[in-house]
Amino acid sequence: MNHQLKFQPYLLTLLALLFSVNLMAQEAKTYFHNQVDDLAMQEGQAILKATGEPITGRLITNYDNGQIRLEGHYLNGQKHGAFRWWHSSGQLGSEEFFQDNIKHGLSRMWYANGQIKQEANYNNGALKGRMKFWEKDGTVRKISKGQ
Repeated sequence: MNHQLKFQPYLLTLLALLFSVNLMAQEAKTYFHNQVDDLAMQEGQAILKATGEPITGRLITNYDNGQIRLEGHYLNGQKHGAFRWWHSSGQLGSEEFFQDNIKHGLSRMWYANGQIKQEANYNNGALKGRMKFWEKDGTVRKISKGQ
């Protein structure tokens, strides 16, 4: 009986965590480019054309052939999380991370041949450390210092 009382707070915490994860999973939605307002996107907001509501979830755009072009995550209409862009060949072209529409974290770009092109780290929109650049053949082209 004494052991049951010791584990009860842990069980309640675990159940609460599982419930919140399930709730977040239900709220995550996928939107497509034709559903969002193009002008608002140019101004940095992802807003649904039909309702004017900011989106929370994943936004996907595709090339005409159906190949994925961009995948990005939004929270209340602002970039928040991973953004990935692909070349028309299907090769990953860039990967960046955002918090509240501001670059935050590792940012990388690749050439169409798969060779890394650029790499940098950002902290609340400011370059942190060095930005590295490579040629298509993999040789280092330039390293510049940030803050």
